[in-house]
Amino acid sequence: MSYAKLKQRAQQRFIDWLDKRQPATPSLALTQGVIYILPSRFGWWFSFLIILLYLLGTNYQNNLILLASFVLMSVLLSTMVLAFLNVHRLRLTVTDDAVTYAPLPAALTLKITANLCQMLQIRLKGQRHVQLLEYVAGTDAFTLMIPALDRGCYSLPRLVLKSDYPLGLFTTWSYPALQTQIWVYPEPVAKYTDTEQTLPQATNTPPTTQNELQPTDPTLLRAYQQGDSPKHILWKRLPAAPQQPVVRQRGAPLQSLPEWVHVPLLQGPALEHALSHACQQLLDLEAQGRHYGLQTATAQIAPASGQLHLTRCLQELALC
Repeated sequence: MSYAKLKQRAQQRFIDWLDKRQPATPSLALTQGVIYILPSRFGWWFSFLIILLYLLGTNYQNNLILLASFVLMSVLLSTMVLAFLNVHRLRLTVTDDAVTYAPLPAALTLKITANLCQMLQIRLKGQRHVQLLEYVAGTDAFTLMIPALDRGCYSLPRLVLKSDYPLGLFTTWSYPALQTQIWVYPEPVAKYTDTEQTLPQATNTPPTTQNELQPTDPTLLRAYQQGDSPKHILWKRLPAAPQQPVVRQRGAPLQSLPEWVHVPLLQGPALEHALSHACQQLLDLEAQGRHYGLQTATAQIAPASGQLHLTRCLQELALC
């Protein structure tokens, strides 16, 4: 077995061990069971210097050299304790899912609580980009930048917390996992040129079923009264109930009907274009305060309005 395969297998076993030992949670505190500490490269050379001084002092029976070795040993041990206490009981809490539009990077807001923590380095496992948090006392909000991802829903990778405080002799680190998701919505684009005819359009017509069209919103309808204009009668309903004609209320404009955003069954770049156009339509309808629904090849969301409804529709687009 080659070295690359052995390394990959060892890394996978280490990840499996971490998943069992430190499962993902919305909030966690760093305790002695999840904090790892080892001397840094500078710390190993510092330890070698202490041993060398001790051997020289013992060989030549020089009390000053022995005293220097003991003082450096006390500095080394004190630094180890301070390095551990710097991250001990540090608490991380995720406040909400990370949301962005492709191809922009996402930003995840974390709440960090600590008595006193300095020079804390945070990065995603497998990434080289490191963010530095110089000083934390009490509770502070921290924005973790996530690299750009393709459209979809992702679980947050395991974090890597690292610190060389106070003297760089020891490195303390941990691998916390936070239970949250990264939502990457389609890029909102309003206009196209070549593929305009294949893109979804927002209409006032509800999606069709196998039998008939869905009924019009009942809040805009009433029973027929003498004197009503024939233009307001819903003739499609007349064969089903000839004795009870239904008319649209006067003053209920056509624009007040809920609009539907349709995403056709496509693949590849055509699907991405359609999703981008549908995303822009949803944002525009929400900004106008309209009622709107979403119809895709696999799901249907009833008309509504509001930020929660918009989020639900955008998440459905991300999963298409």
